[in-house]
Amino acid sequence: MNERIIKMIEKYGEEDDFFGEVSEEYINKAEERLKVKFPRSYRNFIKKYGSGGICGVELEGVQGNLGASVVNATERWRKLGLGLNLIVLEDSGEFVRCMYSADIKDDRVFSWERAGTDLHPRYNTFDDYVIDIFQEGIDNW
Repeated sequence: MNERIIKMIEKYGEEDDFFGEVSEEYINKAEERLKVKFPRSYRNFIKKYGSGGICGVELEGVQGNLGASVVNATERWRKLGLGLNLIVLEDSGEFVRCMYSADIKDDRVFSWERAGTDLHPRYNTFDDYVIDIFQEGIDNW
């Protein structure tokens, strides 16, 4: 995992900002429910942090035996037309930030608008995405 992300979380994170470490078992269950494999960068993040964020910024993830917000958000947006090979990282209500599943081998993060048809590339990597949204949260906190 990117050292800058870890340092941001250590410096600005507060107690209960993240669910916490999640077992492979719960990550596998979330993948099975969505019928995808998570990209390695995202999988590493949720394995260590589960779900959550800093300074008001939240990432969908896995909350152990309590469920998986990534599953709930992805299923909700699939009903609105999001492709079956995508997972939702962030749900703003009007648009989502999403990634392709691991079988596509594309680490970019995209925006997809409600009732939209096109994905719009926003970040070249998951790490770039997390650093940018966490920094924005820090700057606005």
